[in-house]
Amino acid sequence: MRPFAQGRIAAAVFTLLGTGVHAQLLHPAAGAAPQFEVATVKDAHGAGQTFSLMMKPDRFIAQGAPLDRLIRFAYDVKSDRQVVNMPGWAATERFDIDAKIGDAEVESIKKLPPDQGFQEYRLMVQSLLADRFQMRVRTETQEIPVYALVVMKNGPKLTPSATLPDTHKLQLPQLHFTAAGDLKAANVSMAFFAGWLSGRPDTGDRIVIDETGLKGSYDFALEWNPVLNGSTLGGANSGPQQDSPEPTLGDKPPLFTAVQEQLGLKIESRKAPVEVLVIDHLEQPSAN
Repeated sequence: MRPFAQGRIAAAVFTLLGTGVHAQLLHPAAGAAPQFEVATVKDAHGAGQTFSLMMKPDRFIAQGAPLDRLIRFAYDVKSDRQVVNMPGWAATERFDIDAKIGDAEVESIKKLPPDQGFQEYRLMVQSLLADRFQMRVRTETQEIPVYALVVMKNGPKLTPSATLPDTHKLQLPQLHFTAAGDLKAANVSMAFFAGWLSGRPDTGDRIVIDETGLKGSYDFALEWNPVLNGSTLGGANSGPQQDSPEPTLGDKPPLFTAVQEQLGLKIESRKAPVEVLVIDHLEQPSAN
């Protein structure tokens, strides 16, 4: 494992807050991103189509992860439209990563709210990309079509998450979902949920911004008929670019309808300025 310089914990901030820019990328506070204590990066030769990113209290583990997905994770990229100059090989080259978090950082992360704790992992991956892949980036603002997640007239159908009695446990957002359109969410904020909705086939690869005004974290379930490569599992196109998609042939409703009926929320079409990540330099990883 290659050692990193010890980095301080710095809660993530969005530097453009208050400017009217939506879907900001993740930036470290005061320009200093926390770092892993040590990390190994290996080519994942022969990896299949699936990959995993695992956050443990003291580690970050990626298995068979494409580099472009690691970049999206690190900067909280919501859609492919939000990245410029991504090299083609970044989508095909896969990597196994085992990165250890220093003891001091582990204790600091435990004291953060769930979303901020999750962001610390993203920021440490930013440091890893800069150190091992020599990644250099900058940001721009562009106005593009987006969707807004809003609360319906009768209010949301969400259950506030219970606070764990053991405050020393790491309470990260949990989203478990299948390709068949079954989602179980625990300890999830609406901003986090909007991020998950973003860039999906169901939403036409658009960014979804949180305009619910709901604070805190929630537990909820969602069942829908997902769009896969432009068509639903039931065989009918649910029209992700439409504000009110037509019913599908499957037993479950399309995503837009499911969000309204099951969560008391609505996805509306908008245009908004968003922050875009421009990649100026990226290399194959340095040796461990």
